[in-house]
Amino acid sequence: MMNQERNNIRPSALQLRCKPIECVRIGFIGLGVRAKRAVLRMMHIPGCRAVAICDLVEENIREARDIILNNGGCEPACFCTKDGWKEVCEMADVDLVYICTDWASHADIAVYAMQCGKHVATEVPAATTVADCWRLVDTAEEMQRHCIMLENCCYDEFEITLLNMSQQGLLGEIIHAEGSYLHDLRERIQTNDQGGRKWGNWQVEFMNAHNGNPYPTHGLGPVALAMNIHRGDRMRSIVSMSSRRIADNNGDGLNGNMNSSLITTANGHTISIQHCISLPRPYSRSFLLSGTQGFAQKYPLPHLAFAPDCDIMIAGEELEAMMTRYCHPITKRYKQQGYELCGRRWIDFAMDSRLIYCLNNGLPLDMDVYDAAEWSCLVELTETSAKKGGVPVEIPDFTRGRWKQENGHTFHNI
Repeated sequence: MMNQERNNIRPSALQLRCKPIECVRIGFIGLGVRAKRAVLRMMHIPGCRAVAICDLVEENIREARDIILNNGGCEPACFCTKDGWKEVCEMADVDLVYICTDWASHADIAVYAMQCGKHVATEVPAATTVADCWRLVDTAEEMQRHCIMLENCCYDEFEITLLNMSQQGLLGEIIHAEGSYLHDLRERIQTNDQGGRKWGNWQVEFMNAHNGNPYPTHGLGPVALAMNIHRGDRMRSIVSMSSRRIADNNGDGLNGNMNSSLITTANGHTISIQHCISLPRPYSRSFLLSGTQGFAQKYPLPHLAFAPDCDIMIAGEELEAMMTRYCHPITKRYKQQGYELCGRRWIDFAMDSRLIYCLNNGLPLDMDVYDAAEWSCLVELTETSAKKGGVPVEIPDFTRGRWKQENGHTFHNI
């Protein structure tokens, strides 16, 4: 069916508003390290409570249950069976399903939860195939349920401050952006007999079986918001290249040490995305915005530059003054409390707090199912392009043309 024909019969999930939920009842599926941190955060966020927890490891369930009870929560329903996640989704007293399982299962759980009438929050990536990205979009539209991908980097202080600056016109029209996930994780991905900690087997197995960029959203998310992706522009095509594999640095033999991708948008802008976790290099998410009136870059040292004196770098105390001046309301609202609870991971607290606030008040979420699909579809598309020698690959229009109806990103009621 043609996109326009589908538009005529299918509701949109753009700017989706649902009935306010006075107290959001959360069911957590998957209780690893990140999930247990999320359980703790939610115990300190008003307007929600944990009512169900699910994992295949009994110790994880015990630890999550203790977090809930030790922080004033009530006894949660506990599930430790293969199909326990379905039981959580089917519970009448669950409003939000919070998914922290392996990458390959995110889409199946999210789709089923929405079909059960639940809102969904899922760890990154939301899906690993284009087909599953479409399943997320189709289900969210059909059921009119929220499906947010938990991309915490969108709330990091530099990135969200620059979003504020760009929305106020300081950078002019953003022509080019860069993002990445460059993180030396060789210790985690080596096998135990090589002295490593052995990152979860499912992650190593996935990356051994796939080329391309398996984890694109940390770098892409913040620049996509700044470039109004599906809010006045859209990603149109991508070319991707992967280096050869250097086994000595890869530990378990991951496919291709370095992946570099270049995206073109419908409005003629470009985005560069990179991924590398198996070479010795400093951590970086790049985050670069280049506009007609100014420039911003976070790594290796944060700095700005503005026309007409673009050779003059704004850094140090001058940069701090500008960051304070254009501090985003979300940072002002959540950083202090989040830092006291989570330290440098305060951005996770801001992310979860905004999610609950929007559900409490029936507001559109900060990020929607189209963000989840657009950013996650690069997992498959980068591999497709890289395998074919870097040929251009079309990026689907998950909004079916509705991206033209929007005009920039909005954090509602901040």
